[in-house]
Amino acid sequence: MQIKRDSQFYRFAAYGFLKNLRFFDPFLILFFREMGLSFLQIGTLISVREVATNFLELPTGIIADLYGRRLSMVLSMVSYLSSFMVFYFFPSFYVYMIAMIAFAFGEAFRTGTHKAMILEYLRINEMTDMKVHYYGATRAVSQLGSAINALIAAFLVFYSGSYKIVFLASVLPYAANLVNLMLYPKELDGELRSGEKRETMKAFLGIFRNGDALKGVLNSSLYDAFFKVIKEYLQPILKALALG
Repeated sequence: MQIKRDSQFYRFAAYGFLKNLRFFDPFLILFFREMGLSFLQIGTLISVREVATNFLELPTGIIADLYGRRLSMVLSMVSYLSSFMVFYFFPSFYVYMIAMIAFAFGEAFRTGTHKAMILEYLRINEMTDMKVHYYGATRAVSQLGSAINALIAAFLVFYSGSYKIVFLASVLPYAANLVNLMLYPKELDGELRSGEKRETMKAFLGIFRNGDALKGVLNSSLYDAFFKVIKEYLQPILKALALG
């Protein structure tokens, strides 16, 4: 099935490609070790990131509904860039917590939002029957970014002699993605609910007054964070058991 490869298609594809150029991903734990952090501190930072990401998905989703998906995506890139700069310039465990929360904002603003923009574009152009092929084509470009990500990161680390450079290098693709997202057409914002701000905020704040709802959010956040922290230590644990 032939899909329409117009300028917006290439913007969608560029977003996925640039987003996956996360040069810090393969070396994150090694970077923290280079900065002198213990494994307990590293686990704490990852926990802060995952708990914050899950918890922030509610308010960031509300912002996307009230003010538009484009703003949400732009704020995502700004949050990521802020995180990268803090990691590069301020080597401190407690400051890294702030960077992790900024990174969590980036993840929360982004999650599901861009996919909704693609589906909105297909709906506007009466191409919803092609959504699998269209989304698959953009994902293929995203996977290309993932494929070359580790290679570029390894090259940077090898020639710089430090893991720190990966955060500074990550600024370039994310800054380019920020510009890319700012060029998205206004109609991709979807149906805004700006007239329902008071009701929406009242419903959101009601979660904190409802013990069962708040407990559900916290349980989900803590479970996901615990799982993602533990999996980072799976290999060392298996190695210790095997040697034992």
